[in-house]
Amino acid sequence: MWCGHVEGGRFMRRFWIGTFLIGSAVLLGCALLVPAHFRAVDAAVIESVGRGKPGAPAPTLVEEVLALLSTEKLGPARMLWRAAQAESVPQNEQLGVVIARYARENPTLVALGGAAPILDKVDLGQAVAAAAPVPIVDLLTRRAAREAALKLLQGTRRPGVQQMLFNRNLTNTVHFPSAATSAGQALEAAILTAALLNQGDYFSPAFRDAIDWLALRANKGDDSSSLELVYLDLLSLGRRLDWVSLAELMRQIEDFATLRELAEAMRVNEESAVNIYSAALLSGRPASVAKYLARFPETGLNDLNFALRCGPRAVELLIRQQQRVYYAGVRNQVTGYDPFGAVFFGLVPAAVATRTGALVLKYAILLFGAFCLARSIGMITSALGIKFGFRLAADVVFALAMAFVVGVAIEPFVGLPEQQNELPVLFQFPNLAGATGSKLQQITQPYMNHLTLTSLILFFVIQATIYVFCLAKLAEIRRQPLGPRMKLRLLENEDLLFDAGLYVGFVGSVLALILMSIGVGKVSMMAYASTSFGIIFVSVLKIFHVRPLRRQLIMESETQFQA
Repeated sequence: MWCGHVEGGRFMRRFWIGTFLIGSAVLLGCALLVPAHFRAVDAAVIESVGRGKPGAPAPTLVEEVLALLSTEKLGPARMLWRAAQAESVPQNEQLGVVIARYARENPTLVALGGAAPILDKVDLGQAVAAAAPVPIVDLLTRRAAREAALKLLQGTRRPGVQQMLFNRNLTNTVHFPSAATSAGQALEAAILTAALLNQGDYFSPAFRDAIDWLALRANKGDDSSSLELVYLDLLSLGRRLDWVSLAELMRQIEDFATLRELAEAMRVNEESAVNIYSAALLSGRPASVAKYLARFPETGLNDLNFALRCGPRAVELLIRQQQRVYYAGVRNQVTGYDPFGAVFFGLVPAAVATRTGALVLKYAILLFGAFCLARSIGMITSALGIKFGFRLAADVVFALAMAFVVGVAIEPFVGLPEQQNELPVLFQFPNLAGATGSKLQQITQPYMNHLTLTSLILFFVIQATIYVFCLAKLAEIRRQPLGPRMKLRLLENEDLLFDAGLYVGFVGSVLALILMSIGVGKVSMMAYASTSFGIIFVSVLKIFHVRPLRRQLIMESETQFQA
């Protein structure tokens, strides 16, 4: 009967170990399928937002183009169509036919990009009859056009516009030749472009007040370099956009920094200028688009293009979250099969509805799975002779450590440095061709810190191995046919062994500092993780294993002494 009881106990132990192991595998797998991340937005979430909800599809890029055509904004509509064409958005060929027919039916809207009441009063000659959009700066390079625009603006009663026209008399310019010189057509074209936008109420109130103030201070003899940079950015955009496209963009720009970053992005990424413009227009937040491209100079444009392919709402989500896009590779293959696909696509709407809630769910599942794994390890070690029992605190601490390592391993872009955009701030252009045709080289160094992640996992495995070895040593001492006093002395003799995790942690930290000093890589996380894992494992060992055994032996020795 005793043998049957032992066999029954072994069976139950194996049953629970198997249950916990299977449960941990299932839960960890489910955590991997939750499309939510701390430092990224999942591509599946972007695609889902772009499609919209069942029965309420989100507006497409094609629909946005048609909406612009309905308000006679041919230039912006053409820019969106070119972006759709570049990204192979469905129905872009039919959209091109629609735009071409609209242009044939409304030839007077083609050159300026749509209805332009303020420029209707300016004699632009035969340029307005062009069969293709004409950048506004190209129109104003003609002396006759500049004189006609100046004549119109001289009759204005707006103080800000008058101050801009006085800027044509500046002689102490920094970034432009003076407008009064033979090479001053660039500055004059930029001033007239700004004055026309101001006169037509195309500046946002904040932007208008700021540029009016700079124009006034420059006329009073203050340094004009800041004002010239604004003119330079307007000149750069005006070289790439027709009048209506420029005016629509300027309505949404609130400050000089946004203008500068957008102009810079279009200069650097000339081939993707239409995509940058389309993202700024569709999102209604050009400042956020500029911030996103400045924050992720290496990957931001590709992610922005992906969002454009998915639709306007996808662009809005990406710009709002200001995170890189995570394109899963192996997971996409796994989710092609059920039940993985059913679980994953069932979780996508939750991640779309609330990113925070999806992250909480992901890490709750991950922590529970790590707890099941810790419990199974505890039951396995009990087979070595350690009366482990169900120590909740020890399991929780061990689970937290494992969840941390797994979380770092599965989180995309963790351990990578921030992308840097090393571009000069100030530019000087002696003439119009230099101002509008210059392209800058982007200096970036792609770097992926695999060393950090590898070292993190390595030190966790080392500390876990030391932890299990110490448990085995405790089991050996417990099984010794010796009295409690002798076992206490053996425990004291193993104190250095029980502190081995701390020593290994300190060695890892010193090694990380040495690697950083010789320039091997950015391994600061390695230094912190090494010591942290040592503290965690040694604390769990001594508090939940060594201390209870020592207490038991002390009580047994006192009992024997009293007897």
